[in-house]
Amino acid sequence: MDALIVKKYEALPDDLQKEVSDFIDFLSYKYQQQATDSEELSQKRASLFGNAKGMITILPGFDDIPEGFEEYN
Repeated sequence: MDALIVKKYEALPDDLQKEVSDFIDFLSYKYQQQATDSEELSQKRASLFGNAKGMITILPGFDDIPEGFEEYN
C-alpha cells in the first residue's frame, strides 16, 4: 500500500505534491489537537469532583418549615 501511495505522489506535478504535503501536515495537526483536547477534557472532569468540599455549609434549621407555610407540610 505504501509503495502505491508513493508512486501516485511522485506522479503528481510539484504544486500538487506541495498540496498533498500540506494536507498531511493538516491531518497530523488535527489528530494531535483532538488527542490533546480529549486528554484535557478528561483531566478537567477528574478534577471537578470534590473541588468544593468544605466550602459549602448548611446551617442548622435549613429544613425547618418557614413561618406561615406550616399548612403546606
